[in-house]
Amino acid sequence: MSNEERHDDDVARVLKDDGVEKTVLKTFENVPVTNLAAIKKEMGEGSWAVRLVYNDVFGGVLIQQLPGEGNRLHFHPDAHECWVIMEGEWEWFIDGEGNRRVSTGDIVTVPQGVKHKIRCVGDKPAIRFAITRPDVNHVYAE
Repeated sequence: MSNEERHDDDVARVLKDDGVEKTVLKTFENVPVTNLAAIKKEMGEGSWAVRLVYNDVFGGVLIQQLPGEGNRLHFHPDAHECWVIMEGEWEWFIDGEGNRRVSTGDIVTVPQGVKHKIRCVGDKPAIRFAITRPDVNHVYAE
């Protein structure tokens, strides 16, 4: 790892840089009841992200990516993170744990400061619900 690190807490930019085609932050945010099928219909078939929860304690973003897509190796210096796998299959690299394949119904947790990377695997899009601090700091090695 290089000594150069890049920090980013702008969720829309982080998702765009991870290859997510469309990000919606306000439309579904803090709605009392949200329906996955309705979100999928509105967002379409490509890769997308929708923020569902945003408050001073935690934020939650629903993310769909296509096979082969995912995010870059990073860590959060000041927050834990967890994901609920809503659909499909993902491969997680979690530093100290190695690679793990997870699928619908699994819940993944990563403590603060632990490097991790996520990739959609299989033959169809997959959806995960990411939960962490609002505006969480992502740290990438340059």
